[in-house]
Amino acid sequence: MKDAIGYLRVSTREQHRSGLGLAAQRHDIEMFGAREEFSIRSWYQDVQTGAGKDALLMRPGLAVALKEARARRAPLIVSKLDRLSRNVHFISGLMEHKVHFIVAALGRDCDDFTLHIYASLAEAERKMISERIKAALARSKKKLGLRHPTKSSAAFRRRLRARANAMLRKAAMERAEAYRVHVEWALSQPGRSSIPISFNAAAKKLNEQHLPSPMGGRWRSTGLRDIACRLGLRERTAYVSTEVLQARAGAIWKQHPAFTTQQIVARMGSGYPIGIVRAWAVVKRCREAAANGSWAQRRIKWRIDRRTVTRIRISEIWKGHPAVTAKQVIRILGSRHPARIRWVQAILNDCWRNFARHGRKRLRVGRRIYSPWRQRNG
Repeated sequence: MKDAIGYLRVSTREQHRSGLGLAAQRHDIEMFGAREEFSIRSWYQDVQTGAGKDALLMRPGLAVALKEARARRAPLIVSKLDRLSRNVHFISGLMEHKVHFIVAALGRDCDDFTLHIYASLAEAERKMISERIKAALARSKKKLGLRHPTKSSAAFRRRLRARANAMLRKAAMERAEAYRVHVEWALSQPGRSSIPISFNAAAKKLNEQHLPSPMGGRWRSTGLRDIACRLGLRERTAYVSTEVLQARAGAIWKQHPAFTTQQIVARMGSGYPIGIVRAWAVVKRCREAAANGSWAQRRIKWRIDRRTVTRIRISEIWKGHPAVTAKQVIRILGSRHPARIRWVQAILNDCWRNFARHGRKRLRVGRRIYSPWRQRNG
């Protein structure tokens, strides 16, 4: 397959945010490349009007695309001729300088004469569009009878807000429909352990395809989830308040303080839908509450993690029996607080250094660590 460069353009910021024009242009270029055996190596886009002779100054994406096309000796592909420019002088300048560009709508073998005709039609269409927009704005102002906000009635403001909200919902639905094919493909990919793919993993799949989001940036799990729910591809989960989640996670955490966040989420069940980030915040609050009530945690300032409760329990054991060994501590902890001997010895040393009174010689020697594998009296 031959290499090619793809170029996309929309005229306004609203079109760029909606993603309708960009997605349609990209789809046309990809279909054309598949038919003509072109491989699109790079994509460039601009949000700028197609008028004017100085298109390369106003559109940096087009300038870089043409530079890369010359360096690779590859054609520049656009979906329609007006996406390249609506100016006859600019189009003819590209043809005079032997810049190889292909218009997907016109085909691969379109001659220069046909391109000149379509360029003239695009320039005339641009002028007619400008005149129609100006006339429509004048009619809309006259029809709505716009007045100062303080002088308009409450009923008029309610109708205006209702129309604005309806238009926003309509624009969001159109934006979602423009990306339906890409979202369906991402959500159909296999997930881990034979479960449906998560929104985060699906967003990574779209970013790997170098497909910009409707807002022009990278795909995020939240934006992909909203589009999928709007299209009916996934059901929107019911929102559970933080207080309910905190109570449920706290009850599980008290029974199993050594559980990780993933284990707590799995134990909560499908009746408590929660993401891993939100679950991590809920579990962290449980651990911080236990740490604030510990005299050893406030003094030594251990890190807050899944072993926080085990450290606190070891410090309580040491407070009652300062000469206790690591093996004896493990026996007292039992199966609720699994721990290794070396790690328990480190915690006992922290307690010994920070709370017991010792001379300089004793501090140099350190706490006496009894061998856990040797039987001793007492």
